[in-house]
Amino acid sequence: MPNDFIDDLNTINRAFLCFNDRKELEDFTKISFSNRNNAAKASFEKRYNAFERLAEDARNNCWIDLRQFLDIYDEVSNNSSTEKQSYIYGLIDAYIDGDDADDLSLKTAVKILILTGLLPHKRTRKGVVGDIRNDFVKFFTLIEDYCKATGRDDYGYMGIYREQFAEADTDILTRLMLVSNASDILLTLRRYNNPKSRYAAVNGFGTAVHDLDGIYCSFDGYNTNSFWELELDNVERKNYFLTHYYKNDDHYEHIIYQAIIIEKRGIRQLWVMSDKYSRTLCEKDSAEDEEILFWLDFYTKPTSIYPKNDKRIKKLALERVSSKGLRLDLEMLCRVENDDSFLKRKEKSVLATELKYCFFKSGRLTAVTEDSLVFDIPDDVKCELQTNQSFISVPRTGDLMCYDSINSDVCFVVFGDGKVYLAFYNLNKFLDVAGLLNGDTSN
Repeated sequence: MPNDFIDDLNTINRAFLCFNDRKELEDFTKISFSNRNNAAKASFEKRYNAFERLAEDARNNCWIDLRQFLDIYDEVSNNSSTEKQSYIYGLIDAYIDGDDADDLSLKTAVKILILTGLLPHKRTRKGVVGDIRNDFVKFFTLIEDYCKATGRDDYGYMGIYREQFAEADTDILTRLMLVSNASDILLTLRRYNNPKSRYAAVNGFGTAVHDLDGIYCSFDGYNTNSFWELELDNVERKNYFLTHYYKNDDHYEHIIYQAIIIEKRGIRQLWVMSDKYSRTLCEKDSAEDEEILFWLDFYTKPTSIYPKNDKRIKKLALERVSSKGLRLDLEMLCRVENDDSFLKRKEKSVLATELKYCFFKSGRLTAVTEDSLVFDIPDDVKCELQTNQSFISVPRTGDLMCYDSINSDVCFVVFGDGKVYLAFYNLNKFLDVAGLLNGDTSN
């Protein structure tokens, strides 16, 4: 039976999953839930658009697939009730020590949050949010108490989470974000307390290649004033080059950006950075608002333009993101197939900016020990550093204690003046490689 989104939206409303205030949800979805909390009176188009917007917001802000979460929520709500602490501890034990190949962190998180009353049952009529910040604290405390009682090691992860949480604006904290954080914490506990999982990150570390190569433009007819070309770096096999071609008077100019894939809980995004943005980010741990980061969302929807059996990426959502995390100027780009006119415009292009003075090289993790993360140093990075050392050892201190190496977010960023950083983009952490090679671990 096709999804009419009525049950989905009513669940989101009753349990206050995405917003802590019903009016905020109504303003966001343009749907009134005053009729016994029911979205059925809204048109299908309005319901569909509302769910799509909520799903996009969940991906961008919580790294959660809303459809997957709601399916799990429905399943778990029908089989959960309030339980004693010993049962919850046993549930966490079973997850950490289990041999399941699939990642069950999200499902386990939902189950625990329902059992503890931090997430209401799906059919609740009393889902109003009280002190959401205190709900986060209660879950952190639960995990800390569990670690003390069982002797599990959190590798400093809970302290890091508490520190990040303390800086978060209460207005952005939601139950869906609590689920996301709980899932992350459980997954990290498993990876560092399950002998089979502890080093699985290294063994499973790959360079997944996605079918992204091609030319994209806004699909309001053929936009001849601006188009984008996305190319896989054939050397790195993981990084990408993105070239923006745009019309200036009677000719086309272009700017080149470089990109890396970020993947978390199955949600893939391409982070695209200009050289100036990268330099500012590395040196200051922040960037000025005018220095932008592009955000390409891989999420695709069916379209009549492409055959149903076509598995290629069809659409990319392009956004400009400021250093304060504000997303601006959303533009949906669609893949252009077999159009020579774009290639001709590309040939006419002239370079609009100075030659880029930085490049990225993937940080290939080759070993994880109790104390260190070990990365291979690519040959051209060695040349920039004027060293013969083939690897770099990074102390696992602070937020690197819980580094999740499955997320392919580490790059050597090399500038024209020879300055090299090892950038952990997910953690917003940048280490001076020359200092590390010389024994300076103060980064």
